[in-house]
Amino acid sequence: MIKNKTILITGASGFIGSHLSERLIGNGNFLILIDNFNEYYSGKEKNLLDLTQKYENGKDFILIKKDLRDDSTLQEIDHDIDIIFHIAAQAGVRYSIKHPIEVMDNNIKSTIKLFEFCLNKNIKQIVNASSSSVYGNPEYTPVDENHPKNPISPYAVSKLCCEKYAEFYYRLYGLPITSLRFFTVYGARQRPDMAIRKFFDFILNDQGITIFGDGEQLRDFTYISDIINGVIAAGEIPDAVGEVFNLGCSSPITVNELVDQMYSIASKQKKIQFIEKQLGDVDITYSNVEKAKKMLDYSPKIKVSEGLKHHFQWQINF
Repeated sequence: MIKNKTILITGASGFIGSHLSERLIGNGNFLILIDNFNEYYSGKEKNLLDLTQKYENGKDFILIKKDLRDDSTLQEIDHDIDIIFHIAAQAGVRYSIKHPIEVMDNNIKSTIKLFEFCLNKNIKQIVNASSSSVYGNPEYTPVDENHPKNPISPYAVSKLCCEKYAEFYYRLYGLPITSLRFFTVYGARQRPDMAIRKFFDFILNDQGITIFGDGEQLRDFTYISDIINGVIAAGEIPDAVGEVFNLGCSSPITVNELVDQMYSIASKQKKIQFIEKQLGDVDITYSNVEKAKKMLDYSPKIKVSEGLKHHFQWQINF
């Protein structure tokens, strides 16, 4: 566990960022939390409530409510930073197809500004959050880190571009950057536009679920606590610097199987309709995590059957 460090977390109030913030607060750590609190989805402002109520602002953390693209945002920081976790991004594959310029400007520009900020500073490790979407439709499975990159959405292109900038800053300037490709993360605080959150909403309200395509597409659903374990490991293991890792569960199931389990957990009668597959959706996500197991001691523990129950309990009390 990381202790007695000054840690910067971007996107700190989001789904993944808030879980990471809660795991790292305490243990002598001081957190610098940045989030622009944009209007992409509602409820985000609640994600850090437990942290801000339990810990002292100014002593245990500071919260900067500004956009990373704003030149003044990072200038507010007057602490020496040990570790950076760059989680912030404009998410959403389908959103990116409708708003490609916004996604490009937000994701790529903010990442470059952060890396520029890091130059000439004594930062030990920088963890850059990427996505399995950089692979596109896989040519083979399970997908390892050397698999060809064929992104099929503006969001995926932006994440791959940020990886390339991470590689550039590492090779040219020696910035200690590690990139992590997340596979279909779910759990408490998941964004409302993501499948599991949406499906449980529909199930709980006795509304029918709409599945894009035939439902036989495979997804490597990865529970949030497993992702956070991998993220933290990447921030404290020196050998991770300069590397790229997959973080997934490596036990994919079909969307149809997922929905069956969800209806069973909720004890509801199935109501499903199928419609045409959407642009930007890949057919399979299936991670090979052997590299992360070897170098990060990463070991996903939560199977989908268990993770869905945890997610459901959170959602019915949200």
